[in-house]
Amino acid sequence: MMYSHNFAAAIKVNGKILREFGDAVYLPFGSEYEIRLKNLNYSRAKVTIEIDGENVTGGGLILNTSETVDLERFIRNGNLTEGNRFKFIERTNKIENHRGIKLEDGLITIHYEFEFIVPEWTYSRPTVPIKYYSGVPMSTTNAVYGDNFQTKSISANTTRSLSETGITVEGSKSEQKFSTTKWKGSIGNAGVLTIKMLGETEENKKIREPVTVKTKLECKTCGTINPATAKFCSECGTSLHIV
Repeated sequence: MMYSHNFAAAIKVNGKILREFGDAVYLPFGSEYEIRLKNLNYSRAKVTIEIDGENVTGGGLILNTSETVDLERFIRNGNLTEGNRFKFIERTNKIENHRGIKLEDGLITIHYEFEFIVPEWTYSRPTVPIKYYSGVPMSTTNAVYGDNFQTKSISANTTRSLSETGITVEGSKSEQKFSTTKWKGSIGNAGVLTIKMLGETEENKKIREPVTVKTKLECKTCGTINPATAKFCSECGTSLHIV
């Protein structure tokens, strides 16, 4: 799970969290996946997610303190009751010729910011507590909140880099539901997490099974099977991290 500024994110396939190799995860083409989000901050977080350069969360998701959300679908046209699941597929030559190639293909970009907590001060005059907002106007921006959890194109390039071999498209129907709430404004300390989705290894071998945090790792040098937590091969010392 990627972590920064009291916010964490991960990718799940078949209910299992994928292992990160730097900023990349490996999963088979054709997989439907979820984006796990966890707010570890003392105030609420607003999250906006872009997949392949497209905003898939509308006005944004609001996460309460210590809340975890497994986002499994696109939120489009304000539809808070149903939508299509995220599905990772190979960007074939036919797709490239029809759709084109985007610089952001294969990337999940998660933007997050934390809400300012409005303090209450009681004075002798007036007797009613007054709410201050640190000189920043109160915002009434609508944001999407999940209560049921369960672009730019460029001309096709014949040289396909590893990070651009897969894209996310509409998968099966999901009935994950959301409702709306209000956002009071941000503290100012925003952050970004980026996850690269890969369906092939450096040797251009297609991934057959999702590489999860519990997947035992095979050394590419000597073939020894190592525990999921190992960083180096116990037999020959080769690094087990795919970069």
